[in-house]
Amino acid sequence: MRHQARIRDTALAYFIEQKRELCSLLIFIKRKEMDKYSNISIREPKLSKSVQISSDSKPEILASVIAKWQALLDTTAKIINVPSGLIMRLNEKTIQVFMKSQTEGNPYEVGEEAELIYGLYCETVIGTQKQLLVPDATKSPIWCKNNPDIDLNMISYLGFPINWPDGEVFGTVCLLDNKENHYSDDFSNLLQQIKQHIETDLQVLSVNETLKANNKELEDLNTIKSRFLSLISHDIRGELGTLNELLKLILSDFESFEKPEINEMLELISQNASSSYLALEGLLSWSKNDFLHLRPDRSEFDLVPMIEDILNYFRQSIKIKNLQIVKSYDTDKLLMVADKNMMLVALRNIISNSIKYTKNEGDIFIRIVKDGEIYSIEIEDSGLGMDKSSLERLFRYDKTHRKEGTLGESSAGIGLMIAKEFLDKNKAILKVDSELGKGTNFEIML
Repeated sequence: MRHQARIRDTALAYFIEQKRELCSLLIFIKRKEMDKYSNISIREPKLSKSVQISSDSKPEILASVIAKWQALLDTTAKIINVPSGLIMRLNEKTIQVFMKSQTEGNPYEVGEEAELIYGLYCETVIGTQKQLLVPDATKSPIWCKNNPDIDLNMISYLGFPINWPDGEVFGTVCLLDNKENHYSDDFSNLLQQIKQHIETDLQVLSVNETLKANNKELEDLNTIKSRFLSLISHDIRGELGTLNELLKLILSDFESFEKPEINEMLELISQNASSSYLALEGLLSWSKNDFLHLRPDRSEFDLVPMIEDILNYFRQSIKIKNLQIVKSYDTDKLLMVADKNMMLVALRNIISNSIKYTKNEGDIFIRIVKDGEIYSIEIEDSGLGMDKSSLERLFRYDKTHRKEGTLGESSAGIGLMIAKEFLDKNKAILKVDSELGKGTNFEIML
């Protein structure tokens, strides 16, 4: 038992590690898809540049952090005695006043935006990633023309870039004055320290966001592990235990059994073995799909032999229940393009469901219709059927799905969930109609 436990734990550890690595990769891909860029103009040197800005994956700035930045900005503007201290945020098409100092004579408003068509002070700071000092823009051939800040009588500027820890641009922190100002080294060092405080806060916010994501991932992995162990424990283990007891019973007193009795028990063993095999195969299909995010490998194949092979696979169960299988195909050969293995697993689970919940001497209808490029596959049974509540939960993992079949067949509760996921991956539409006591109809359209 200890050896089996070690094997089980090693397998689970491997699957979980694979899941973790793939989650990280998917997060990376998702973040790349959410990347945002902004085109800015740098006046000195004169050029245009595309920079990566805060993406949708970035955390929100907390109220406590905003309050801290506001205090730093107000204090700095008062110490240096300038009317305007700003924290600017770069967007895709504009640059925005994210925060302003509460100082007298500050002409800027929070939320105010300027288009990236002027080559503003902050654009040059972001593009060069260096401090920018403009003592008097009216005296500078670079800054005296087409400068909206001069229109507000903000003629001097000192600014530093602000970036997220991964290098994405947040914006700038800057001071502006309505008179010529050369800003001493002490003032420059003070504003640089404010920049460093802000970037440290951005780093803390990013780390906290990452920790939240990791915690969520661990919760998901624990859920998957619990589902994995639960399925093995309650379904496959139970089936194998039943098989073991039946075989022991036969072997312990083989000579005393009549041939019909042995045949009956062997049929039961065969039925349980098939059920266990299908449950295990479904579990492995689910774990592969969940852990490895399978993508369909489409190819052309004939649907008719696939259906026939599935029915042959279940021939013993069909025989035991004396079910009538009524088939209706448009032609003897129906070529389609999809992932053959996924379609096989999906159809086998749906047909298994129909066999399992149809009473002795019941009917199962299998119809395949081709209309142009559209295939319609219908699997209809005269079985137990479902109420509205069960139908709504049909494709979600739920312990209540473990409803025994009409001959006591076990259910792993995941077969139809796997079928739905695999059909979705092949862009198939699955419709289900059911009425309690009157049977169920599955229709697949590809």
